[in-house]
Amino acid sequence: MRNIKVVKHKEVIKQTPDLIEHIRGRVCGIAGDILREVKTSFEQDLSDIALLVIQSIMENEIDQLAGSKYEHSSDRIYTRWGSNPGSVVINGKKVFTPIPRAVEKESKKAYHLKSHGVFQKISDLAERAYTDLIRGISSRQYLEGVTKFLKGHGVSSSTISRRMVEATAEKVRELMNRKLDKIDCCILMIDGIRFGDHTVIIALGIDTKGIKHLLGLWQGATENARVAKSALEDIVERGLQVDRPMLVVIDGSKALRRAVIDVLGEDTPVQRCTVHKKRNVLDELPDQDKTWVRAKIAKAYEMVTADQAERSLTALALDLERINPSAARSLREGLSETLTLHRLGIPHLLKKTLQSTNLIESVNAVVRQRTRNVKNWQSGDQVERWAAAGLLEAEKKFRRIRGYQTLPMLIDALTTIRLKQQQAA
Repeated sequence: MRNIKVVKHKEVIKQTPDLIEHIRGRVCGIAGDILREVKTSFEQDLSDIALLVIQSIMENEIDQLAGSKYEHSSDRIYTRWGSNPGSVVINGKKVFTPIPRAVEKESKKAYHLKSHGVFQKISDLAERAYTDLIRGISSRQYLEGVTKFLKGHGVSSSTISRRMVEATAEKVRELMNRKLDKIDCCILMIDGIRFGDHTVIIALGIDTKGIKHLLGLWQGATENARVAKSALEDIVERGLQVDRPMLVVIDGSKALRRAVIDVLGEDTPVQRCTVHKKRNVLDELPDQDKTWVRAKIAKAYEMVTADQAERSLTALALDLERINPSAARSLREGLSETLTLHRLGIPHLLKKTLQSTNLIESVNAVVRQRTRNVKNWQSGDQVERWAAAGLLEAEKKFRRIRGYQTLPMLIDALTTIRLKQQQAA
């Protein structure tokens, strides 16, 4: 039998100060680590914006000297000549970036890029300028932030004109409020992510080549009709072409569904997320029934035709009626729109990719990773900045969706629906 050591009460009291001091040290150490990680993560996101400003200025200087890319002129003394690997200083640290080049047409002598020289400086003034830039962006005073940033690096008015400053500020503004008119979007996917008590709606567009595009983010839940409608209106105002055939994939929110009707039209094909549907049904059930119901729902959505899937899900709803009427009602609600892709006859891989909002969930995972150490969301402004930084980081890793090769079949099916609607009208 194992011996049990009995600790005397007096010994515990005697050791208590040491134990408390040890615990205090551990807690302080952990808190320090968390704060350092948060600071490092956020500074990296903001440094990316500063790098965008610097790259824009260097590119603008080359434009002034040799003209815009692909613009040929016999009057130019210099011509573009690719780029060299190089570095600039941001917040006191060296950051590697390609440096654009230009050479004299006759002698092939390289041009010395003046703006690159000033951005290689390391000084307290440059670090303070970086802080001013970030403050300007955080308060949406883009021009003011960029101007202070340039002055802090010693970029004089003779080196860079007011027009160039404004152009650079516009680059930052575009990053935060990008235009969408160039995106040949055929799929619009909308879902939300929570930050403490705050919710952010995220919209993702997928073009005809299967490439994902971040369309925007808005504070407020998809269950909020006003926020949902304003989110869609903002997308349209920024140029997303919604007059072409398009599929909308949503989480199942009634407010968002209403917004789709109001903004995009009542006949817009909508695919309700099957993952949200399954989750909503299972939330109504006791634990002992979740396993077999989960399996039946998954099997139904794997079926080839809409008729097969609907018969299976309807039969399941009848079974649930006897066990849990709330679960049965949840399954029947909006059931038809969870089978939109089935009715369009889309191949299995593409159908599996688009019948849920998991594409946004994968983006959300990156955002959660970047914000994992933030425990106290104090304001909507803070949420917006962190969410935007995380989304821009996720966007760097965007790839084509699975099954993109069969997107022409989806586009043909959507076009056929649109033609039938126009003929009926």
